[in-house]
Amino acid sequence: MITLRLNHQQHDFLQTVVDRDAHLGNVADLVRAALRDAPDHQPSPATPHGRSTPSPRTAEREHTLEPGTGKAFEVAAGQVVRIEQIEGHQCVDLNVFARHDARERLHVGRTRGMQGPHPGPGDVLWSNAPWERPIMAIVGGTATTDTQFPFCSRLIYSAFFGLHDRTNCQEIQNEAQREYGLGPWDIHESLNLFMHTATGPGGEAVIRRNRARPGDHIEFVALIDLLVVPNVCGDDLSNCSNFGLRPVRVTIEQGRPADAERARAAYDRAVVLGLPRPREIAGARPLRRDSGYVAAFPHLPLRPADVPVEAADALTHRFAQARNTDLYGDDDAAALRDLVLSWAIERLGAFSGND
Repeated sequence: MITLRLNHQQHDFLQTVVDRDAHLGNVADLVRAALRDAPDHQPSPATPHGRSTPSPRTAEREHTLEPGTGKAFEVAAGQVVRIEQIEGHQCVDLNVFARHDARERLHVGRTRGMQGPHPGPGDVLWSNAPWERPIMAIVGGTATTDTQFPFCSRLIYSAFFGLHDRTNCQEIQNEAQREYGLGPWDIHESLNLFMHTATGPGGEAVIRRNRARPGDHIEFVALIDLLVVPNVCGDDLSNCSNFGLRPVRVTIEQGRPADAERARAAYDRAVVLGLPRPREIAGARPLRRDSGYVAAFPHLPLRPADVPVEAADALTHRFAQARNTDLYGDDDAAALRDLVLSWAIERLGAFSGND
């Protein structure tokens, strides 16, 4: 007997695959089919990885983002935002707004154009037109980043998976920013933190399995007064976060002289020949917290929906040969969930191609 550890929305997805496949009677049948088809795991060469270090700064506020949630943080110019893995493997979406005028916010496209697809330490994040200026500097960390993929939304799960009510970054972000009076129309394209992307065989951008480990982090210095809104990515059906939802730690810290120096150096590299002359823009929308706000994140709580599976010795041996030890070590539950959900997604894609 083996047990597939799922939450209820992952179970609902597997049931949609079962319902479309005449050869499968239930989810346990699907698990056995996935194990039979699983190829041997080919260990990957060791990947160079930055060393995770504790922060030397004084924390002013610390918050754990639970799965399916986000949080808006007021960050003054010069303060540091540190976002850190607790369990590892978790993608985080980041939205940023100017506190004194919500119309100015992070522009991921401009950031990609100015800093490349994977901004890191020494780079800055840019705001939208007509401001178009650096608003945050990345001053340290071990995280990978991505500017190419948009946030997951109800559209994605409906169009590609036939699912309509489940955690997704769009709705999580909308709820988190509502604390400061921002509506669903205010959401902007997110900067993806701890997302591992690469170039596919046809030159296209592809998402690889998440390599983030406990303690991996990224650190930003605010260059102006900001509202910083990170959320735990709501996608548990892809390798973006390795088929899981996990908590993440956010800390707002006092900046040190060394942080200011790194931020200034990043700014100077980004604007070597200067910025356009600033203009006065009427109609500012300052951001203020709604004192009556009570968080109401949709699609929570996530309920366990484990599946016990009768498996012959041959199948348990197949799992032992196929499990991804590079990523999951001795975590059999995570390795089995990855194997089964990956197989099911490919299976669903095959059905779609025949529709």
